[in-house]
Amino acid sequence: MKLNELEIYEDDFDLFVALDAPDKIEFLFDATQVGLEQATVKQVSKLADKYGPSEPIVTVQDFRIGISRLCVTQFPDKLYLNSDSLKAIRYFVKKLWNDGLLLETLKDKKTDFDMYRFFKAYKIIGRVDPYSSN
Repeated sequence: MKLNELEIYEDDFDLFVALDAPDKIEFLFDATQVGLEQATVKQVSKLADKYGPSEPIVTVQDFRIGISRLCVTQFPDKLYLNSDSLKAIRYFVKKLWNDGLLLETLKDKKTDFDMYRFFKAYKIIGRVDPYSSN
């Protein structure tokens, strides 16, 4: 390693200061071998993995099933279905079941914020191979 030829700018030095001792050594080695830019990208991605968001991610999607609308709110371990039709909710749950998603009905109640008439809550137990009703 030729550390005396390595030129580290202010932004890269701020990153260097934030690293642990083993990561500092790895950063310096990578900077001399593959370049400062690649070493910086590698350490930033490691820091992003280490200090990234740990809160559960919630996704909300709206679907049209026939003439009905269905709002699907998915948490990491729960699934909330809001619709103006119970038939649409049953159809969607049957589709999920056939795709291999194991669900358990929860006793959660509809809140004042639900704009649809019907509400069903499910706990996601796990995944299995797709099921065929034939």
